[in-house]
Amino acid sequence: MINKTRIFISSAYEEDLKIPRKIVKKHLEESGHHVPIFEDGDFGTWEKDTLKQCQDVVKASDVFVLLIHRKAGASPKLLPGNVTPAYLEYKAAVMEKKHILVFVSPEVKESFFRIQKKLESLHNTFLNDHHRAPDSPYDPFEHWIIDEIESEGLAKQFLETADPFIWAFLFELFQNGHWLYDFDISKGKEQAQNISAMLSTSLRSVIGFISERENIQTLKNQAARLLHYADYSLMTLHAYNEILQDTGDSRKRWSAFLEKAISFFNQPVDIVQAPDYNPAVVNTINDCFAAALYYSVEEEYLSLIGLTGDIRAPEKMSLDADPFKKRTIGYREETQSIYIAEPINPFVLYLHFSLDDVMTEEQIKAYTEEIERAVMEQNEYHIEYLKLLIGRKTVIPKDSVRFYSHEKQGMMQSSISRNLESLEKALHRGKTLFRKKR
Repeated sequence: MINKTRIFISSAYEEDLKIPRKIVKKHLEESGHHVPIFEDGDFGTWEKDTLKQCQDVVKASDVFVLLIHRKAGASPKLLPGNVTPAYLEYKAAVMEKKHILVFVSPEVKESFFRIQKKLESLHNTFLNDHHRAPDSPYDPFEHWIIDEIESEGLAKQFLETADPFIWAFLFELFQNGHWLYDFDISKGKEQAQNISAMLSTSLRSVIGFISERENIQTLKNQAARLLHYADYSLMTLHAYNEILQDTGDSRKRWSAFLEKAISFFNQPVDIVQAPDYNPAVVNTINDCFAAALYYSVEEEYLSLIGLTGDIRAPEKMSLDADPFKKRTIGYREETQSIYIAEPINPFVLYLHFSLDDVMTEEQIKAYTEEIERAVMEQNEYHIEYLKLLIGRKTVIPKDSVRFYSHEKQGMMQSSISRNLESLEKALHRGKTLFRKKR
């Protein structure tokens, strides 16, 4: 027998599925697995619009089994964001990289494949019109489904087999490459045996992970990043103090400062759509490969005073440009990259980032909020630190700045030491727990 496995069975809270779920639970537990389900009160009750609870339930499991029949949920009304609890559970399983098995009633599965091509066409039309994926899988199909049913369309007989959201859910599952296994609820005991046999076979290759090991690795990564930030902060402070000496080529010194400044932007960060209720990774922002700094000259124009990286930047820009007034996100077609322009009166700082996948200018505009959130959530404190250094160049005398820099260095080192002590204690606890588990 394989190691005891925690299996979460997800489905709509549907009357027809209550008995089949309990049969599957009983058979799997007799096979040596642990199978919590809501009917038995193992997880309490669903809290409306609480994605965290859903993620906690899925995180506690090793395998995610999804049963789909006719109903999308206990109520015909969808949750905020046009989604259902079962769908949120599935998305959490995807984000947590759980082992996922999907079972569908034969009649629902057959109807889905009758309309699958039409759904694909509607989905592609949505992408072409909006230049972004839908926030909810239901968005591209909602009007067509309602129209077909109300107008006695050709697809009505298939669409009425299940609730409207089911077709959107199945389309996403199919698009994500999940095999749709048959699950006939009228043969609950026989189907439970099939699921158990399937799990026993597939789990031999996927169940060897230990969550504590992942937690320890996360702590190690955080500690490494904190140490890197300490070195980086002192390095940029040194480069900034070089600027304050007012000797030599000013462009060269600002460019050297920018080269040091962007070295911290080296962690990939995902651009996530609808993170609060239907998280989906759209693209990944990679390292910051270039930066430019402009200065307002007598409130007439912006003049380039620093440049690093492989980009071309104009020597002058108009003060009427948006970046001088507010944070701006843009796209450079020649490098297939994005930039964030940050106003730091009287400066404007441009940061250029590469992307994993090519996007169009229309897509960049459509995902502006998501891009800004990705960059700022990952690097907000760092960007504020740069703004503080760059902005104070013009408002504080040189001696005060040098004194301030040394003071900040001491405060930074003390803070880092305290955080490292906490991380070391957490690492020790994690390693102890890991040894006990073994």
